Amino acid sequence: MAHKFIIERNTQNLKAVRDFVNRTLTSMSVPDSDIAMMVLAVDEVCANRMLHSPTRVMPNDIELEIKNDQGKLTFVIRDTGDLYDINAHHEPDIKQLIADKRKGGIGLLLVKKIMDTIEISRSEPYTVLLLHKSVNMA
Repeated sequence: MAHKFIIERNTQNLKAVRDFVNRTLTSMSVPDSDIAMMVLAVDEVCANRMLHSPTRVMPNDIELEIKNDQGKLTFVIRDTGDLYDINAHHEPDIKQLIADKRKGGIGLLLVKKIMDTIEISRSEPYTVLLLHKSVNMA
């Protein structure tokens, strides 16, 4: 069974994204520690899509779908923003980020550490990200 949620690409809607992921994973009996990590990862990807991936066509929404196949979770994030391959993103030098006192820069690193695999594709006019995570269900 898939659970779907559509929101406008606006950072004010990130709390609703977190709530949807939390509520959906809780209903699937996913352990709380896994839920917290996946909420963080999905929130980060959606925030990056909103902030750093301009869209030039409508709709201006992000579609989020959560699929569960016997503990193999897939988070489908689809929007009309530009393609950015998270897998090609280079890991930042954490020591340099601290030395520079930068506030950002580690979000995608966390996403890559939390999720098992990440796929990204373009099917005009959409960019589709698939975040995969296997969990032990209660």
